[in-house]
Amino acid sequence: MLARDNLAFFGQVRIGRPKFSLTPLVAGIALISAALVVGALFLRGFSENGFRLGSQLAWRFAFFVFFAGLVGGPACRITAQFFPRFKAPPDLSRRLVWGFCASYGVYLFSVFVPQVIRPSAGATLMVLFGAMVVLVMALCVAPLVRLDGRPILEKARRALLATAAAYFWLCYSIMALARISGPHRPDAFYDISLGLMVLGLLARYADRWFADHPLAVRSEQTVSNLRQPSVPN
Repeated sequence: MLARDNLAFFGQVRIGRPKFSLTPLVAGIALISAALVVGALFLRGFSENGFRLGSQLAWRFAFFVFFAGLVGGPACRITAQFFPRFKAPPDLSRRLVWGFCASYGVYLFSVFVPQVIRPSAGATLMVLFGAMVVLVMALCVAPLVRLDGRPILEKARRALLATAAAYFWLCYSIMALARISGPHRPDAFYDISLGLMVLGLLARYADRWFADHPLAVRSEQTVSNLRQPSVPN
């Protein structure tokens, strides 16, 4: 279910005549993440505190991009159920996944490249494993096709992407639960992140429900029944 829209491709959104190109979406996400890191460095200086704040902002921004990728496809499909003329962007999920991968890459850059932050061995292992998962996600949504146009290893890539999405969903949720329940300094981000992860899961359940019970089909059947002449007994 988590990978229901993982191979949906997102290029342009059409609303009447105007066209909105979403090609620079991934680059824009990466630039915003990098700007957050640079802004933190100017605010706190090129010291450990500055890089820690920058990496924290990059990590949190990546979370919101992940949430957007989690609910983007389902939200478009649910909207189309109530507004049949709404056309979901065909490449939204792929670009948001790549945007999340790019923002996570900026986070990795802020943690390891300056060699200022000294994370523990466990934290280092977790971050590097996350980098491997992000690489898998980026490859899974790539439009890899055979010469005849058929996708390469479509089912395997869907399964891998579903596993990767579940991994990050659990990471953000468990981390938020640990912060909320543990003896930590109050931080509203963890309350918000946990709520959004639950909301994202509910959105995917709703998407699955509407896929099995489409409103458009029921509406067409109702109209058809109303148009049919009644047969007297």
